[in-house]
Amino acid sequence: MVVKTFVRSIRSWLGRVEVAASEDHLLFVGVGDGEAVEFLRAWGLPPPAGRGSGLIEEAEAQLIEYFEGRRSSFSLPVSFFGTDFQVRVWKKTMEIPFGSTRSYSWVAKEIGCSSPRPVGRALSANHLMLVVPCHRVIEAQGGLGGFSAGLDLKRRLIQHERRHAGEELR
Repeated sequence: MVVKTFVRSIRSWLGRVEVAASEDHLLFVGVGDGEAVEFLRAWGLPPPAGRGSGLIEEAEAQLIEYFEGRRSSFSLPVSFFGTDFQVRVWKKTMEIPFGSTRSYSWVAKEIGCSSPRPVGRALSANHLMLVVPCHRVIEAQGGLGGFSAGLDLKRRLIQHERRHAGEELR
C-alpha cells in the first residue's frame, strides 16, 4: 500500500504552523518552516504529494478555529510515532481539559511512572503540538518547565486557553 502525505502551512498568532497528514491520519503539527517535511523524512514516510484534501483540510480548519478561540479540542485521527511510554504520556496529556494545566508529576503518577523526568522527555518528542497539548503540562511549583517551541509560546498558549475557557466552544 502506497501512503500519500500532504503538508500545509498555516499562519497564526503563534507563527507559522505546519501540518502533515496522510489520507487518513494526522502525522505532525509543529511550529516553523520545513519541520513537517523533516519529520516525514525522519520516519521514512514519502515526501508530500501536494496540498491534498480531506483530512488535511479538516486539520487546517480545526487549527484555525483553535487559534481564533472557537475550538477547545480536536477530533482528528492521529498516528503516534514514538515508544509505548511516549504514547502513554501523550494520550494522558490529551485528557487535560482545555484552559487547565497539570504537573509533570501528575502525568507521571497517572501513568504509573515514579519520576516526572521521563514525562518531560516524552513530551519534548511530541510531534502533534496542540492536538497533544503538552503546553498544558507545567512544573509542580507552577513554573512553565520546558517547551520545544519556546517558553514564550507555551505561556501564550496557556493564556489563550484560559481566556477562552469560559466561552462556548466546540
